[in-house]
Amino acid sequence: MEQSSLKKQSSGNAVEEIKNRLDIFETVSEHVLLKKSGRNYWGLCPFHKEKTPSFSINPEKGIFKCFGCGAGGDSLSFLMKVNNASFWETIVTLAQKFGIELPEAGVTSANTELKKQILEVNKQAAFYYKELLLENKEARDYLLKRDINEETIEKFNLGLAPGSIDGLIKKYDREIISKTGLSSFKNRIMIPIRDEKGNFIAFGARALKDSQGPKYLNSPDSPVFNKSKSLYAIHQAKEAIKELDSVILMEGYFDVIAAHTHGLANVVATLGTALTEQHVRIIARYSDSRRIYLAFDSDEAGVNATNRGADIIKSAFSGLGDIKHFDESFSDSTVKNERTACEIRVVTANTGKDPDDFLREQGAEAYKQLVKSAPLLIDYQINRIINLNDRSSSPQDKARLGKDVIPLLAEIRNSIIRNEYTRLVSERLSIDEEALNIEVKKSLQNIKPGESSKKALTGINKEEKHLLAQKNLLSLYFLNNEKFAPLCINNYIKEVELSDTNLNLIKKNIDEIVENFNDSDKLFDELLIKLADNEEAKKVLTDLIYSVDDKKDMKSDLFHRYIMDHIAYLQTHSVFEQQEKLRVSYYEDNRDDMSSSRHQQKVKELIKERRL
Repeated sequence: MEQSSLKKQSSGNAVEEIKNRLDIFETVSEHVLLKKSGRNYWGLCPFHKEKTPSFSINPEKGIFKCFGCGAGGDSLSFLMKVNNASFWETIVTLAQKFGIELPEAGVTSANTELKKQILEVNKQAAFYYKELLLENKEARDYLLKRDINEETIEKFNLGLAPGSIDGLIKKYDREIISKTGLSSFKNRIMIPIRDEKGNFIAFGARALKDSQGPKYLNSPDSPVFNKSKSLYAIHQAKEAIKELDSVILMEGYFDVIAAHTHGLANVVATLGTALTEQHVRIIARYSDSRRIYLAFDSDEAGVNATNRGADIIKSAFSGLGDIKHFDESFSDSTVKNERTACEIRVVTANTGKDPDDFLREQGAEAYKQLVKSAPLLIDYQINRIINLNDRSSSPQDKARLGKDVIPLLAEIRNSIIRNEYTRLVSERLSIDEEALNIEVKKSLQNIKPGESSKKALTGINKEEKHLLAQKNLLSLYFLNNEKFAPLCINNYIKEVELSDTNLNLIKKNIDEIVENFNDSDKLFDELLIKLADNEEAKKVLTDLIYSVDDKKDMKSDLFHRYIMDHIAYLQTHSVFEQQEKLRVSYYEDNRDDMSSSRHQQKVKELIKERRL
């Protein structure tokens, strides 16, 4: 702690700048899927196992708190805990990320240049490749066969890598070119990959000739690129995803390009890798309802990718609520308020064409109709199983199909809808409905209901009550109420003694700065800066913020009584503590008559004081 404090003092401006650059929602949502409820967001705590969300972030205050395990703090606290890193290690990592000089840690402008150089080289290479493409008739003809014109080339910065990298070497150092992976791309259509902010972080490359292999290449992972955390066209699609509150997820670059070209702007793709939870978290930041359309190829590989992707999505949202299983229940406005965790639909073309081919051959309106009529995941999966029944008639085949469909039916929480699906499946598979129902119920018995994270405040002991009283008083500084500004609160409780170390530290800091920060929000922000490397104190400070809501609407007379009752309680508790200490001391030293007499007199005085 001492070393950390010294470093913090010598680089306080850097720490403050880093804290100002951090956003609690962006920081946490990279690790936790969040669902909005009221002013706050909720999710499953990453620091302990739970089945129902008890982890909350407050975007206005820039803090998080878990009501299950008690973790709490600001963005720095979260990153320290999730990465198991010290304060100083976290500051150094963030300084490198943001390009903020931190000489004490060897973070200077010289060694933060690498990321900037890679991004700049990628950007310039994209424009260089685009010029070469526009000059090359063979490459333009290839793209025209895919209905890709100059307007689309401009929108996606498509380009052409020549057979030699000499042109790049003339512009850039060979070492930096090697780190970007650009030296691997020759005679290929270049597809720049951009992050959410629009930075050129990598490239996808398609062989210009079918005889050239492999057909597709991607840039290697680098300090600015990780394919498991990147989505193609997210920069171009994010506004449409927000506006339409939905995202269409495809497999290939040209599927996405064709979709955007035909007016479907909320489309992205994974980068030659399976869907990951990091991908899902990116999507979740832009779609409030988390309506996800899986539009993979219609072949067997595409079907498998759909099922794997659905499993990843369901796993990512597990604990945040139910997956949407039926449409009719959402027609009532009161039900709509209880939104599901996410909605998964599957876009399929009976023609067997992939999205790129389908769009080029049948047009945008036909594909939009496919999206509009896309079934929910459960309908898609059950229908596939039922359709297999057309080729299966033996008892063994029916048993196998029934076994496949039972877990899907068991996922449906609504018993009425589950029974209807069970009836439908039994009819279509010619399976006894009662027997199928029994098997579904058996499967349901193996699913344990989530335990509530909210614990009743029963059986609270004296020490916990004493600590709670101290917290209640100190939380009043953060009411953000004009009638009860921090200076007003300070007039009441300035002389109150707090026994808890962290509460006492917070109170001491408040006393030092309250004259200059007579505003709850500004006072809180300043305290976070002053306590930046003290995780225990920040956790307690977070507890204070989350406990203040129930006091905000208190009327002046009740507010005054609330404060005085708490002060009186703390004073009484202090007297009790002194009595206990004297009693212990008395029994330890009862052989000394004079000492015993003095102790007895003090005890009587304290008891008298308590009665007064």
